[in-house]
Amino acid sequence: MNTSETISLCKHCYRHIPAERFEKNGQMILGKTCPKHGYQEAILDINTNFYKSQQYERRKPSSYWLDITNRCNLDCPHCYQMPDNNSKDPSIDYLLSEVMSWPDNGLPVSLVGAEPTVRRDLADLVLAIHALPIKRRNVIIVTNGVYLAKWDYVERFKDIPNLKWTFGLNHPDYNGGQIRTKQMIGLENCLKLGLDVKTLTYTLANLEQLSDVMHEVQKFKINARIQLGVEIGRVPEGDFKELYLSELVAVAEQFCSDNGWTWEPDYTGGNRTHYAVRINGIEHKFIKWCDVRTIDLEEVQSESWASIVPGKPMSPLLHQVILRDQAVNKGQMLLDTVPEKYRHE
Repeated sequence: MNTSETISLCKHCYRHIPAERFEKNGQMILGKTCPKHGYQEAILDINTNFYKSQQYERRKPSSYWLDITNRCNLDCPHCYQMPDNNSKDPSIDYLLSEVMSWPDNGLPVSLVGAEPTVRRDLADLVLAIHALPIKRRNVIIVTNGVYLAKWDYVERFKDIPNLKWTFGLNHPDYNGGQIRTKQMIGLENCLKLGLDVKTLTYTLANLEQLSDVMHEVQKFKINARIQLGVEIGRVPEGDFKELYLSELVAVAEQFCSDNGWTWEPDYTGGNRTHYAVRINGIEHKFIKWCDVRTIDLEEVQSESWASIVPGKPMSPLLHQVILRDQAVNKGQMLLDTVPEKYRHE
């Protein structure tokens, strides 16, 4: 396979099909042909120079993604999961068996959902993972932070070691003021108790929201992930305005220049969909996920391995999220399986 050839997915039937990257009118394009649905093109980025200039270390995912619930306490405008609050959570025993099925390599595990904190036994699950007869894994809880506004709930996690938190705060306008207030109280509660808040994650509805988010990151001095919405799962009604990673990075870099902030690209921490940079010493990742139109399996390198598609082998997170959208959110059959090259070992 040469440097321009890859494997993608048909945007109609989600089959794995050959694809190729090429330039066209200053844009980077992914072209692919499905045996049933014919030729398809998608824009990888509107700026070929930006796409070609991206530098990063190619590496395999370095953590695992464990889906512990499909329930949620919010109804966000964007959601790759599309929660089902009538669903039943997998048992702790089942989740422990999943962890035990992985290689004993000590890689971290992210507990995700929909929203992990809706599980009353979340602290028990973390302790049970730590108690397994394997190398100790750091546990990361990916949360919207709303339930952490309850002090007695946060206290359950006070003395649990090897535990980190990722907060999905989004822009203050994203979910509304009342929810944002609870999220901020939840974050402050974690910081007061000395819990390890690893990352703040923001989804932008538009580029005008970026300045508020970047100022907030400087306030808390916590690593940030700032991402654009994509057409996976739930998206806002009406016209979906496609934005590209080059646009997000350009606006962010100009904002830093205008404010006299430092901008130091990190060529070890990013990948094709995550542009890593340190701003005033704080790690930022500017993100535009791929979707079924733009997925490039030679370039899908993410932080995690995931197994969230019923009956399919484990593969990188973005690949799994896109397949899950078809199989679970849309209830459509997947007509093939994960190519062996892209499966977890």
